[in-house]
Amino acid sequence: MNPRANDPSQPLHPRLIAPGAALLIAAFATDVMYWRTLLFQWDNFSVWLIAGGLVLAALAGLAILLDAARRRLGAMAWGRFAGFTVAALLSLLNVFVHTRDAYTAVVPDGLELSALVTAILIVLGWRGWSLRAVPRPRPFKPREVRS
Repeated sequence: MNPRANDPSQPLHPRLIAPGAALLIAAFATDVMYWRTLLFQWDNFSVWLIAGGLVLAALAGLAILLDAARRRLGAMAWGRFAGFTVAALLSLLNVFVHTRDAYTAVVPDGLELSALVTAILIVLGWRGWSLRAVPRPRPFKPREVRS
C-alpha cells in the first residue's frame, strides 16, 4: 500500500485515469471475444465497458481541473494530456460505432478503434497515470580536477 495515497497534497486524477483506462482496455478484450465467438453478449459488454471508461474519463477531467485549482498538479505533461484526450475522443467515437448492429459494430471498425485506444493507453500508462511533468535530469558534467 502506498503511504502517500491519502496525502491531501497528492493529485486526484491518477486515481480516476487508471480504472478508466482498465475499462477501455477490457473493451478491447471483449471485442476480441466477440470477433472469435460471435456471441452478441460480448458486444454488450464492450459497450458498457467503453461507456464506463468514458464516465471515468470525464470524472478524471474534472479531477484535473480540481488538482490544477488546488495547485496539486504543478507543471503539466501536455504530451501525455493530449494522448489521454485522443484516447478518450477515440473511445467516444468507438461507443457510437458499437451502437450499430452487433457484427458491424465490432468487426472491423470497433475492433480497430479498441485496439488503437488500448495501444495508446498502454504506451501512456507505462510511466504511470499522472499528468504531472517529471523534471528532466541534468546532464552529467565531470568536475574539473585541479592539481
